[in-house]
Amino acid sequence: MLSVEEIEAVSLATWPALETVEDGKWRARFAAGFSGRSNAIWSLDPADDTNAARRIDALSARYSENDLPTIFRVTPLTGEGILDTLDQAGWEHFKSSLVLSLPLAQTDGFDGAASLYDATDPRFLAAQTALQGFDTKQQQTFAAILGALKRPACGIVIADNDGAPGASLLCVESDGIVMVYDVITSGKLRGQGFGRRMMASALSWGAENGASHAALQVQGDNAPAIALYLAMGFTFRYPYHYRRKPEANAQ
Repeated sequence: MLSVEEIEAVSLATWPALETVEDGKWRARFAAGFSGRSNAIWSLDPADDTNAARRIDALSARYSENDLPTIFRVTPLTGEGILDTLDQAGWEHFKSSLVLSLPLAQTDGFDGAASLYDATDPRFLAAQTALQGFDTKQQQTFAAILGALKRPACGIVIADNDGAPGASLLCVESDGIVMVYDVITSGKLRGQGFGRRMMASALSWGAENGASHAALQVQGDNAPAIALYLAMGFTFRYPYHYRRKPEANAQ
């Protein structure tokens, strides 16, 4: 079974920020506010929790310089000293997610209707933009994140009956793990099996590119997606959530 440390390390490698500031085993990540994963402080070692208040204040200044709120991503690798500091300062808990994983043995193969693109292909970016409803800034930042990937990556798109993007996801392989991101199906097509078809193709792509495990992150309140992943054999590994500075609460 994959460890928390393995999944977190691969998560950093497969979802790059546009700027990263290192402080011991902490990583402060910046990407113009696009996604919590790439705009938050991560702790990768629970033992590295000393002087948390001073270190958070220093990193908060960097977020202010980038016109971003300071957010801490809390996982099982977040030390008690950090949690105590956040609690004492009244940092708000928000946006909880679950991490699931799956050993890749035999996969179901690629869906015949799935189109596989290099992650930087404009056609994949256009599909994600249409389905996610990205504005111009979000589209540009997402494109920059995809361009910063240094691992094998694939964008998968399944069209609807009219040829428009019906469903899409991103999968990235690193160190034998394929991470699956940005799974989305058009609202009018949900409940018709598009998610399962895309996931089957993503797992097959991962296996063909050397992955022995798959992992993903899903919002804790997304019951349909969680049910799908569990039905496909994924198991729960650990939760995480975000904390934000009190002055960010009104934003």
